[in-house]
Amino acid sequence: MNEYRESDREAEEGFLAICQEIIQSNVDKYQKQSDQLGAEIKVLYTHYQSDNPELHNTLVIDIAMKEQVDNSLLKNERALEKPYFGRVDYVDKEDKRKYTLYIGKNGVVKDGTEPFIIDWRAPVSSIYYESQVGESFYHVPEQEKRDVTLDRKRTYEIAQRKLIDYYDAEVIANDELLTKYLGKNKEAVLGEIIATIQKEQNDIIRETPYRNMVVQGVAGSGKTTVAMHRISYILYNYADRLSPKEFFVIGSNKMLLNYITGVLPDLDVRGINQMVMEDFFIWLLDKDFKEKSYKVLRKEPGEEEQILGQLQRFKGSLDWLNSIKEYLRRLEKRSIRAEAVLCWDEVVYAEDAIQAFLDNNTRYSIQDKIEMLNKRVLIKVRDYLQIMSAEPGVIRAESKKYKNYFGNRVWKTPILEHYMEFVEDLSKEKKEYSKELDALLLRLSRKELDVYDLAALVYMKHRIKGMEENDEVKHIVIDEAQDFGSFIFGVMREILSRATYTIMGDVSQNINYSSGMNDWEVLKEQIFSPERDFFYVLAKSYRNTIEISEYAQAILKHGSFASYPIEPIIRHGKRPEILCDISEGELLGCCVKKIEEWQREGYETIAVICRDQAESTRVREMLSKQIAVEQTDAEDAAFVTGVMVLPVVLTKGLEFDTVFLWDPTREKYPCNDANVKLLYVAATRALHQLVVATEGELSEILME
Repeated sequence: MNEYRESDREAEEGFLAICQEIIQSNVDKYQKQSDQLGAEIKVLYTHYQSDNPELHNTLVIDIAMKEQVDNSLLKNERALEKPYFGRVDYVDKEDKRKYTLYIGKNGVVKDGTEPFIIDWRAPVSSIYYESQVGESFYHVPEQEKRDVTLDRKRTYEIAQRKLIDYYDAEVIANDELLTKYLGKNKEAVLGEIIATIQKEQNDIIRETPYRNMVVQGVAGSGKTTVAMHRISYILYNYADRLSPKEFFVIGSNKMLLNYITGVLPDLDVRGINQMVMEDFFIWLLDKDFKEKSYKVLRKEPGEEEQILGQLQRFKGSLDWLNSIKEYLRRLEKRSIRAEAVLCWDEVVYAEDAIQAFLDNNTRYSIQDKIEMLNKRVLIKVRDYLQIMSAEPGVIRAESKKYKNYFGNRVWKTPILEHYMEFVEDLSKEKKEYSKELDALLLRLSRKELDVYDLAALVYMKHRIKGMEENDEVKHIVIDEAQDFGSFIFGVMREILSRATYTIMGDVSQNINYSSGMNDWEVLKEQIFSPERDFFYVLAKSYRNTIEISEYAQAILKHGSFASYPIEPIIRHGKRPEILCDISEGELLGCCVKKIEEWQREGYETIAVICRDQAESTRVREMLSKQIAVEQTDAEDAAFVTGVMVLPVVLTKGLEFDTVFLWDPTREKYPCNDANVKLLYVAATRALHQLVVATEGELSEILME
């Protein structure tokens, strides 16, 4: 660590030069080691024989070592450009020493062991994010806090290996400093995120991974960024207990998932699992799901509601889970006979004893109970026959009769058949949904499943056939969680009871209005524990200018639902342009003109947002004849710089320098809560400029 020193620009530039020399020395060292290991591995492969265990072990060890060396090489190469972004000067009250610590995106060591630049994830780095000058402290995970006296906090602007400027602040990364960063284009903003993490974000990032967390974050509050940094922090500080392969990041679509996890390698995170929710449940179903036999439905907002009506709201609720549980109770009664077991006309296993066993072992699946009861009755029969002094041959013969007394060892009925039976039974019970349930039954007969059907199959498999407690899943991060109903989370909590969760979302952006989450109360009160688990609110928005934020908040006023207040950071820009007097046939030309203007101004990420996939495809084809447009039709298309034409549903969770909202007419977006949320999502995607343009009558939701 560096001894305390009085800093001025000359001293700061001198330290930066020394730092870069050390990092370059590290780069040279790791490059040499990588080359040597690469050569050794090549030789080993040349002489490789699978039946030579010594050779095999040497190869495995060398490959693992090269991976570690290459990772260190990459971190040091990145650190050359910008070794650090912050500094704290403090006195540690325990050892009475003065320290000056420089903090960077990646830690840098000198001479292989001495910490030189402190990693932002290190416990002591929280001083930079959370403390004011004066008396303070920081927490070491699972240890007592460490008291310090903070004398200085400094933030650096370093670009292309040169010191541009530095700032001392009472509260680091304050609004003035943030405004400086946020005024840049999208790509530049991403590069400064770690330097500008706010205290309320830092609290979430550094919270223990052993308790569940629900975070309500308004549009632009950085909740996705916080979630990714939280993963990085946990894996850095709890590496002895949690590994990357035990982390699952779950999103609502593949574009969003690729976008949010793309930052992870830069945060020194590799090897975590990332899936959309449907694929996560398919993974849990394992052999019970043959993908070629099924069609997974990924519908646009409102599409499923048109088919299933109010049933979709029912399917997204805990009431759906409770109805499945009731069906399973009936199935268990049919499957397991709670009747006295007789042997030679004597009761060897009483009815009340069998019922007590069933009542006291509710956590086991039906199949597990059958196997356990089979073993029990076999023991009881043998014990009785031995008491009766039966011959060994007689005992063996009689025992065979009771081998599978309560049922077979393998459950033969497919889980989908049980789910369809459940829907059939429900149709008779819930007359108000009979038409929609019949439609669902028809769809299931064609093996067409949505995310709620997949979750139901997983739960039924868990309760009927049994699933081993999945030790591969330790921590689950769900982004845009408001898109999923409480049924999804109820199922996950029951089948993955040992896992902990970080749930991120914004109920004002629930685009699946009927089935998704319109408040967090069920999650907070019934699925998680209000006493044990955490609920955070991120109210400050860092994405939009004041002008765009005010316009977006006016959109929310058209809804009948409660929403969380938004506190925009003070950053001004152009007022949103509302162009609703465009002549018929002129909308395309208006859009092209505006995009070209933005490109001349240096904006790199531009979105044209449409109502649905069909409109996006049509608009993309028209625009591509006049300007360069990215091809984003594929479900797993990546977020890229340039012009992207997307349906509003695929923009959620993303942000762009500028947004052109295409033809939001009264006909396409009639005034209702679902469309209020869709248009709120669309309007809040823009960092700097927003244009709303239509040839027809503008939706009243968007009228100023």
